[in-house]
Amino acid sequence: MAPSPASARGGNFWSRFSVAFPALLLAQFALVACAVVNGVADVAWDGSQKWAIAGIALVQAALVVLRAVPILLLLSLPLLALRQERLRSVALAALWSLFIVVQTGLDQYFQVAHVPLGADLFGYSMTEIRTTLSGGTPLDPRSVLAYALPLLLLWGGLYLCARRWAAGSLRWTSLLLIAGLLAWLPSLPTGAQALKDDAARDLASNKLAWFCADVRRWSNSGAAAAAAPGQAAAATARAGEPPLDPRFPFLHPEQTPDTLGPYFSPTSDGHPPNLVMIVVEGLGRSFSGPQASLGSFTPFLDELATRSLYFDNFLSNQGRTFGVLPSLFNSAPFAREGFTSLGARMPRSPGLFSLLEQQGYHTAFYNGTDTGFDDEREFMQLQGVQHLVDRKSFGPGYQLNPFSEWGYPDKELVSRVLADNAQLQTPFLLAMQTISMHTAYKFPGQDAYLVRFEQRLRELRIPDDQLAAYRANADIYSTILYTDDELRRYFDTVAKQPWYASTIFVITGDHRLPEIPMGEHIDRYHVPLIIFSPLLKQGRHVRAVSSQLDVAPSLLALLAHTYGLKRPAQTPWLGTGLDLDDSFRNIHQLPLQQTKTSAPDYLAGRWWLHNGQLFELQDGMHLIPVDDAATLGWATGRQRRYEQANAIFMQNLALTPDGATPKLVAYQTVAQKLQPTGNAPVVHGLSTESTEVTLAGHGVQLTVSFDNGDAQPSRAFVPLAVLTAEDGRELQETSGVALRLPANEHQQVQLTLQRPDACSSRCYVSVFPSDPQTGKAIGQGRYHIPVDGNTTARGAP
Repeated sequence: MAPSPASARGGNFWSRFSVAFPALLLAQFALVACAVVNGVADVAWDGSQKWAIAGIALVQAALVVLRAVPILLLLSLPLLALRQERLRSVALAALWSLFIVVQTGLDQYFQVAHVPLGADLFGYSMTEIRTTLSGGTPLDPRSVLAYALPLLLLWGGLYLCARRWAAGSLRWTSLLLIAGLLAWLPSLPTGAQALKDDAARDLASNKLAWFCADVRRWSNSGAAAAAAPGQAAAATARAGEPPLDPRFPFLHPEQTPDTLGPYFSPTSDGHPPNLVMIVVEGLGRSFSGPQASLGSFTPFLDELATRSLYFDNFLSNQGRTFGVLPSLFNSAPFAREGFTSLGARMPRSPGLFSLLEQQGYHTAFYNGTDTGFDDEREFMQLQGVQHLVDRKSFGPGYQLNPFSEWGYPDKELVSRVLADNAQLQTPFLLAMQTISMHTAYKFPGQDAYLVRFEQRLRELRIPDDQLAAYRANADIYSTILYTDDELRRYFDTVAKQPWYASTIFVITGDHRLPEIPMGEHIDRYHVPLIIFSPLLKQGRHVRAVSSQLDVAPSLLALLAHTYGLKRPAQTPWLGTGLDLDDSFRNIHQLPLQQTKTSAPDYLAGRWWLHNGQLFELQDGMHLIPVDDAATLGWATGRQRRYEQANAIFMQNLALTPDGATPKLVAYQTVAQKLQPTGNAPVVHGLSTESTEVTLAGHGVQLTVSFDNGDAQPSRAFVPLAVLTAEDGRELQETSGVALRLPANEHQQVQLTLQRPDACSSRCYVSVFPSDPQTGKAIGQGRYHIPVDGNTTARGAP
């Protein structure tokens, strides 16, 4: 029988798809394998995590390529119908290469930024994106292979396919199409919740699926925001709250109490003090300060903290730099993509710079980068800053960082600020914003700090099995040490200035850098706050939760009440003031936003909302999932009220009737104190009711009482105790047998820990009910119970 015309030409163009598809599938698997190998190499994952990450990543990669089949088939059919075999293969290779290249780009972005790229791509210009990634693109052989191998396998596979087009099958192509349609049924990220932490979940999740889902969410949020103002009245009526002001929804009487005043002495000359505020790029609590989970790499800030008001459980309100200046200096809302993203449409509003300049302060802002990034220059000019120095106005005699496009490294920034010391006119508000703790984590003279990094590992007594993970991030840790050293140089120098004795210094991070993997979502926001001054009567370690939105209201309350300045009668500030309570608690309600285009998180009391899921904020800054419809509804209502006010603001683009220079009034001496706003439902759940710690020889004996406050049996849990050194390093953990408590019952458990040599002075023990699979806390625990003597210690509510 003579061959059919179709088979003579190499098969039907529909059937040819089934011949070529294995080449695409092979390239897809090579792509994800390289991405996982690169990601795992940067962190000392345990063995089970490595294989779980790889398996979940491969499953998601298969689902993504199958989901793409209907689209790829539609686009590929005209190319598969070409008569010339070589042209057909080249055209198909070009189309499918684009599919692979897009995913490679997303994977490589993740390798540099350690966060998946989403709709925030549209929140930055191409110049800003290039600057952000400058010097961070890895070019080592392993990374180059990750770029090239998937494409080489795709092209090689298609070359081999060109010889067997006639082997195509209509049936196989039809089955692929059906499988591609069915692949949309399971949700992505499939299986990611089985992993132990956010870093592992982010690595395993398919970056193309992440990007598409986030862009879709962002597009939908725009439509929801447009409808929000019209829904505000009905929502507040249902909640029994006063309606939002249709012109100035955030405006309220300014009554922030002076919680800082009791800790400060008068200035020697009776004049108000100077303010120096330092925003440290990427400074996170997990590697700075007492009990830092990774050990502290900021020895100078640690020493300064002992002489300061140190806020241990402090939050930035943004996961990237875009929001730090409006949050810290103006306690401002986020608008849609960050307050400064409004650009020329930013409304004038009262903030520290404008209000202090209005009362005779001289103002200055220093940054080694181009402050056009994130529209910082426009924001500062709108606030009336008198002296603004950035990359464009830095002046001669300073060395740009040759390893990064950001501009001047922190050594040059500190030198530039110190050069203007003689020109400072008191009283002044001076702010500086560092940059070196950012990709590419390269700076002149780094070799000396890499040696310092190794020395610091020995000082922290990092266990041998964890050294590889630290050394994989040696550039980052050495940069942290470098910035800490430059801050030491700044303070050592200004301590000799006559104005030093009457100056208040405020130091915080804009957010926690993401390149060192994070254990929990909250880690991105957990930063230190240090308030230091020669005027301080005493240092103090503060355990209550506050955020950057609370800083400007509290500083102005301090200046107005203790030092005789004035403050506005009304403000649109979101913050209600710094809480200096000794206990771990949160009485604030505040939004947080990881990226310009991400959905806001929201914290109300001890309840945290993330992507519509409810978590409980626990001591130690842990987030524990909570399944309680009433509490979820209450917290969601708080978040929606903020979103509705924000939407009204976006519609009017006005925060106050008086702009940046409102009428000022004296601090009212009526007794004021921080009060929680709103009443959250009471949730009992699974909790560690009490813990008794007894030392016996070289052992630590724990008697723990677990309680189930619910009207139904608890889920299964494992009693877990963790012993940590004074510097935050985990020394040991022990667990009991899995339990399930009946409704409204409690049970005592005995646990024993060995007391290692590292506990010769003081250690801490934490006890909590944990998930049998992941080890994560699943109820209220008891944290930071001191183990420092031969007496019995108790940790109870």
